[in-house]
Amino acid sequence: MQLTPASGSRRRQVAWWGLLLLGGLYLAIGWWPWQPWPDNRVQWRQDGPGLKFQPPSLAVLPPLSLEILPAEPGGVWIELELMASPQAVPALQQVLTLHHGGAPAKIAVCQWKSDLLLWIPAPDAPRGIREIGTTVADGRPHLVTLVFGEHETRIYVDGVLRRRSVEFRVHPEAWRGQWVLGDAPAGKRGWRGELRSLGVGRGPRPSEQVIERQGEWERREAGGMGTTPGMVAFFALNEGRGRMASGRVPGVWLELPKVYTVPHKLPLAWSGDLTQIWRRDVRDTLVNVLGFIPLGVLAWLACAQVGPTLRWLGVLGSGLLLSSIIETGQIWLPERVSSAIDLFCNGLGSMLGGLLGAVAGRWGARPSWR
Repeated sequence: MQLTPASGSRRRQVAWWGLLLLGGLYLAIGWWPWQPWPDNRVQWRQDGPGLKFQPPSLAVLPPLSLEILPAEPGGVWIELELMASPQAVPALQQVLTLHHGGAPAKIAVCQWKSDLLLWIPAPDAPRGIREIGTTVADGRPHLVTLVFGEHETRIYVDGVLRRRSVEFRVHPEAWRGQWVLGDAPAGKRGWRGELRSLGVGRGPRPSEQVIERQGEWERREAGGMGTTPGMVAFFALNEGRGRMASGRVPGVWLELPKVYTVPHKLPLAWSGDLTQIWRRDVRDTLVNVLGFIPLGVLAWLACAQVGPTLRWLGVLGSGLLLSSIIETGQIWLPERVSSAIDLFCNGLGSMLGGLLGAVAGRWGARPSWR
């Protein structure tokens, strides 16, 4: 089948209008909801001490000073009284993060499906991070103690040792970072769950003290948890209202911002660990690829008058240009993440659309045998 010049011109014109309309639609979707200053949805529990996190929500704690948490031999330990959502979440959620403005974070406590994971950067590791974890997301409250010793790291859940690793060791400088609870420092890793108290201690934390603390937790009264020997910062989270939670140390406050604003927004964020792409929302990744296939088809049809090389450059360029505009706008939207991975997936989808258009064009141009 041969196209006449008039019909070919009409098809290119329709393709260009389709590109504009589809580009406008994708721009609206990529920037939805348009909320540069959304409300922070962290709430106080009504039936006891603690905070409820539901995205978008977070709480922030400034870096603890050297007087409060010196990087001394013997280690640091963190006590979390939490109830994680029993729902099998498809993407990684970050419960607590210490960061210094770079990636990866110095320490990250995450939920992946029903597991609680610990992450630290490790340049010598195959994926650039080290990870250990255990299962806690069963819809029940747990007392989790993370002991970062001088020679090993231990995870206790309800007084029981669940994991131990001699390779998972935190650098002392990690404790100088800012603390973020309920989300990643760059956003879009919102956690669903309840944090009922938070404690930070220094020095050794033997198993006997962890078991003793578990007994105190089980016998506690409605007033909430109290401090324990070695604890240097403790948040009982029993205020019940307001935008600040006081700690044991004077002048140390856990802030609950009224507006959800991520502490460290990254333009075109990129994880050097490509194996972590599968821990993203798989649906989100597929949408970013498949959604740009129609755009690639239209770009292929719109560039029919130019040579093959320029035609392919037009297909790729149209996808990357639109994706770049979307990702740039997302820098100012706290609920969205400007991602280089999304840019890559959109470009891939455009090229797949161009390939589909090329195959369909060749198939349509085949002579019909009688």
